[in-house]
Amino acid sequence: MINIVYRLCEAEMAPPFRSKRLPWFSKLNCLKSFLDSVEFSKNYIASVTFIHDGPEGDLLKAIPAHFKVIKVSACSNEGSLIATYDAANEISGDIYFVEDDYLHLPESIKLIALALPSLGLVTGYDHEDRYVRDDDLSYGKELIIFDKPSNRHWRTAESTTCTFAISESMRQKVEPLAKKFMLHDRMLFRKLYKKKIRLWTPVPGLTTHVDTALAPGFDWLAFNNAMSIARGDS
Repeated sequence: MINIVYRLCEAEMAPPFRSKRLPWFSKLNCLKSFLDSVEFSKNYIASVTFIHDGPEGDLLKAIPAHFKVIKVSACSNEGSLIATYDAANEISGDIYFVEDDYLHLPESIKLIALALPSLGLVTGYDHEDRYVRDDDLSYGKELIIFDKPSNRHWRTAESTTCTFAISESMRQKVEPLAKKFMLHDRMLFRKLYKKKIRLWTPVPGLTTHVDTALAPGFDWLAFNNAMSIARGDS
């Protein structure tokens, strides 16, 4: 069973977006896809906690009332991440940290939960950078396996964003470094790589960060459009 801490804020709810953001980006669609995956994966989930930072708005209203919501007023990416890690201190077991700019396929959380006990440190995001950059510390040294519990191929990757899952047995090794490096996510995973702790990502991806480096091999625009229609925002 996996615990999830999802942090969100009402920024970037409409254009203009930051430079790497795709024009069809929608935090409401990201939240909708996450909630759909939570419902699909409910038998594999122990708890879900939302960390909402800053003024209230449509995102907060879209969270079903039965979920735990911790409201903070940090009004900053780092401040909300600190609140996220503080909340995690009160949670035992496998844990999945999620940012509010990710799309999740319905089966994503279930498969992450199934793969996590054996792989230790995973992300659902098959980051495009890991295929096009040649400055990864692990460049040319990646492994690929077939994981039976998740019925999925997984490969090692140098790094990802601040959306990742850690098994209970790995948390004491990873979380202190995560709290040290905070938003410097690539530095975090490079440090873990040097400590021989590998990050695993599914092939193809189960989630994507919604910016110019979408996880390859899936039509995320069509999926995003389906989320819009499901929300009645066609």
